[in-house]
Amino acid sequence: MRVGILEFRDNEFARSVAAELSDLEPEFIRAGALRMPSPSPYQLIIDRVSFCDPFLRELMRCWSLNGAYVLNDPFYTLTSDKLSDLLVCDRLSIPRPRTVLLPRQNDAEDVREMVAEPDWEAVAAEVSFPCILKPVDGYAWQDVFRIESLVELQARYLALKSKRTLIVQELVQYVEYYRAFCVGGRDVLLTAWTPRPLDAGVYALVDRAAVGEAGAFIEAKTAELNAGLGLDFNSVEWCLTKDRLPVIIDSYNDVPDVRKEKLPGPCYEWIVDRFCACVRGKLASGERNRGAAFLDPSGNSPSAR
Repeated sequence: MRVGILEFRDNEFARSVAAELSDLEPEFIRAGALRMPSPSPYQLIIDRVSFCDPFLRELMRCWSLNGAYVLNDPFYTLTSDKLSDLLVCDRLSIPRPRTVLLPRQNDAEDVREMVAEPDWEAVAAEVSFPCILKPVDGYAWQDVFRIESLVELQARYLALKSKRTLIVQELVQYVEYYRAFCVGGRDVLLTAWTPRPLDAGVYALVDRAAVGEAGAFIEAKTAELNAGLGLDFNSVEWCLTKDRLPVIIDSYNDVPDVRKEKLPGPCYEWIVDRFCACVRGKLASGERNRGAAFLDPSGNSPSAR
């Protein structure tokens, strides 16, 4: 039962997982030119890097189709942008910010006949000010701005509209903020999180008794969201308004930030333990990713049933 890890060798979370799975002798993956289609040398692959490299992404898809279970599924893209997130949240009755999609300037084709300039008064009425402007496919605070006025919104949009597809969202005024880690679409760990740009966010332990019913709602909806999406490992960001209403802010991060120096010790240990249990469970079940299950003529894969 060979296990491959697609992550930098100095990543502490990957090293902790490798140590916990030492009986399986996991290997850090290194690949060059391969004849296609290439059989997978691994039964299961822990993928934490392919999202940022097209070659590695294609490699993960190829190996998934040839028998490896890749965690997370490299073919699953429903929640890879923030607009799909909104639809999923609405289907699950999860409160989320009011959102408007803004048109992108197309420098390759003239589509002005079909794409109109925003109705700025309607946009302002929908989201109000202050609001948040950010890319529909962004992450790590790239091109994210707090906007105080319509004039500022128009100026930021003008500067970015040929580079990014943007959304503008209601700024949710919150009193508490959380990051919920979910493993295997079932196990949920709620952590307090102070969101800050430039990797300056801060974790803290959560007093579940103090969070009360809101915490139970967050945990249940996080598990429901991840089980429905088929995500093996994800972190979801939530906040509480002054009326104790849980609102989801970011529902998709398939490469969660898991660093021992930032997380409280019990939280880090919980994530490593549940993650390794998930790996062992996938190996024991012989489960296949959705793409591989679709190509399996026997239909015997657990994920095909």
